[in-house]
Amino acid sequence: MISAVFDANLLVSAFLSHHNPSGVSNELLRRVISGGIKLYLSVAIVDEAMEILADSPRLVARYAYSLGQVAQYRADLLRLATIVDDPPPTPGAVPRDPDDDKIVACAVAADAEYLVTRDRDLLSIGTYAGIAIIGPEQFLRIIRRS
Repeated sequence: MISAVFDANLLVSAFLSHHNPSGVSNELLRRVISGGIKLYLSVAIVDEAMEILADSPRLVARYAYSLGQVAQYRADLLRLATIVDDPPPTPGAVPRDPDDDKIVACAVAADAEYLVTRDRDLLSIGTYAGIAIIGPEQFLRIIRRS
């Protein structure tokens, strides 16, 4: 089974994609649910995604979801993923955006094969400690081949 960490923006996209079930983020989450991907997350990553969803009146208005649905999604993610508790810091892992160090730290602590993101600061690294940092479309192609 392929192991991966998804960043907060990918989790947000998967939540919002119930309007677009054929979207890449939605398909990746379905593959986690079906057991094709072992997903690792930290509470910090999950909470970042929930903050984006809860604190954006524009998203709430556009996608018509409730804070209760956001809370349920958080609970579902914490149940679905293997949670990496307090991953050791990786200072300087993402020179262009130190806030993203926590995502790399989770992937390193989980010994994940992939870190999946659309974040350009993360993608610019390419690999870190043997972990491939790739976009969701590329990751989906890998998953479909395996």
